[in-house]
Amino acid sequence: MTLDQLRYFCAVAEAGSFSKAAQQLHIAQPSLSMALDKLGKELGVALFWGEDAHRRSARLTEAGRRLLQDARTLLDQVEVTAAHMRQFSQRDWAEVRLAYTAALAERTVPALLHDFLTGRGKGCTIYSDEMPTDRIAAGLRDGRFDLGLGSVLPPEDALEQIPFAWQPLCLLTPPGDSTAYDSPAALNGAPLITFRQDYPMARLLAERFAAWGCAPHPMHYAYSEASIARLVAEGLGIAVVAETDGVFGCPVRRLRPAWLTGGRHLYLIRHRTRLVSTAARALQALVLERAEIR
Repeated sequence: MTLDQLRYFCAVAEAGSFSKAAQQLHIAQPSLSMALDKLGKELGVALFWGEDAHRRSARLTEAGRRLLQDARTLLDQVEVTAAHMRQFSQRDWAEVRLAYTAALAERTVPALLHDFLTGRGKGCTIYSDEMPTDRIAAGLRDGRFDLGLGSVLPPEDALEQIPFAWQPLCLLTPPGDSTAYDSPAALNGAPLITFRQDYPMARLLAERFAAWGCAPHPMHYAYSEASIARLVAEGLGIAVVAETDGVFGCPVRRLRPAWLTGGRHLYLIRHRTRLVSTAARALQALVLERAEIR
């Protein structure tokens, strides 16, 4: 029993005639008769009364009436299912789920989304969320996000990380601070405003402080460079951060002494095997086109 057989059967039952149904279905009447003969034999019942070689009768038997009810229900459900799939097909273009780190929240992501939605992504919808990179990775693993923009993660098979931006490290101090900070020793014991320990930048800075041989005193913690810069502006301490969107425009001293080397890449992060929407692929292409890796 096939869906075509059920459609043919319903067409004959509703038209009351094999010839009329064949015209409506744009098929030859012998082909229609053969299809319904096969259906009746498969089901083991007679579907029409007075069936003859010329198919003049299309009066339903009791079994035929019952099949008509069931066939209509089944074909209606098939149409509902097809409509659901069409919605998914349309949404394949229409939706992107993006997660990004606070390092990109001030300028980069707003400008990116604006340009995408007014250009190649016109007409689609973007759902975005700002969070630490470790949480971005978790959302990519479980399918909550299509793409992520964040800091480096420990290598893993499930996720691919493609660098698209470089941010050098800088030292932030309060505007009234006149210390030269001409060596890393000047940081020893200094009140430090730094990143929460579950944030990837905390791991990077721990490595850098060890390499510089200095030990500032952590006193305040935050998730974003912008939050750290505002705390520094209030005279609560100093900070070593990447030069991100949130640092520029904040009333702090921004220093780049010779010993302060290194920085961080920011990465486009995606799942290696999970399929994403056409729109997500288009947004991904735009990010990589704008990549500025030194």
